[in-house]
Amino acid sequence: MSKKDFYDEDEIIKNINNEEMPDWKEDFQNHLWRETTGQPHLRVQRVRLGCFNVRKLLTNFVIYSVVLMVTAGLFPGFYLDGIFAAIQAAFILTLLNTFVKPIIVLFTFPLTIATLGFFYFIINGMIMMLTAGMMGYSFVITNFFVAFLTAIFISILQNFIRKKILKVDQL
Repeated sequence: MSKKDFYDEDEIIKNINNEEMPDWKEDFQNHLWRETTGQPHLRVQRVRLGCFNVRKLLTNFVIYSVVLMVTAGLFPGFYLDGIFAAIQAAFILTLLNTFVKPIIVLFTFPLTIATLGFFYFIINGMIMMLTAGMMGYSFVITNFFVAFLTAIFISILQNFIRKKILKVDQL
């Protein structure tokens, strides 16, 4: 490697003391040289699909798959046919929470404020019932009260998985 990958601290201090500015052109050329030769350098970017964060969508999908299977095992009145039904329901639930739920929350914001946020849980129950309706007989929720309770449980479990297990504060 004939190109300089780093600068010596003593050399930089000596240049500053002599009031000489470092050669930024050389630094830029080194950057271009690393780009063209494939030398390692770190670049972290978020993958986005339009205005949506793909990582967040996939993480929500996986979390919903696991949480729906756990919920089906714990709550009577909440039935899933199997793993593939849980995956399909998680996919539909992720799409509904990404596209439909923000619109419902926007239109019902005054009601949510008036009920001190309680209506948000009712919206979650409605999204669960809508998912069950779209799935047919492979995903059944017996009544709205079960959907309401499971929506609260799913929210708590999803936040626990995200914060304690994945250790992600914000996606």
